[in-house]
Amino acid sequence: MRTRTGILAAMAALLLAGCGDHHLVLRVDVLSYVDPAMRWAWFGPVPPAPGGLATGEQALVDDETVNLVEGMGSVAEVQSVEITLGVIVRDSTGTGVDTLRLYASDEDTHPLATAPVLQQVVQLQPGVTDTVSVTVAGDRRLAELFLERMMRISVTSSGRGPESGEALNGSVELSTLEAVIIAGRKAP
Repeated sequence: MRTRTGILAAMAALLLAGCGDHHLVLRVDVLSYVDPAMRWAWFGPVPPAPGGLATGEQALVDDETVNLVEGMGSVAEVQSVEITLGVIVRDSTGTGVDTLRLYASDEDTHPLATAPVLQQVVQLQPGVTDTVSVTVAGDRRLAELFLERMMRISVTSSGRGPESGEALNGSVELSTLEAVIIAGRKAP
């Protein structure tokens, strides 16, 4: 295991020495770490109620572990991380809203015990399929997580049904969960 860590660290150092302005750009398809069965969920029926009935936070991705490049923190400094969450929301009946949240944590902390890295509210209309993509960048806590050996993620959906009319029914499907990491040579 130590040999593998040393080899990965040496490879990262070589890549940094040979990349443009001494930057290493990594694109991580985080969604590929997620079990395909966990990439979508149905919701409803959420009946009409004054103020709209809240479903509470339901996990789409429940505490998934993402293994990262071990030893990268010893040779590189993460300068920025950009993470993109894409979803397809299908509303078959009723109106409402859905709030999607992405949580990320170190390997010793449950993701839901931390503040969300990103949050996106989606308006739901009957018979409408909506594709939503949201990107967050500049979160220092998130950048530091990518220096770790592994991180844990959760994605949740929290719906609120209609005040009147038909019950809300639909689905949410994760289409993208990607991180772009820019690292530079670690200061001596």
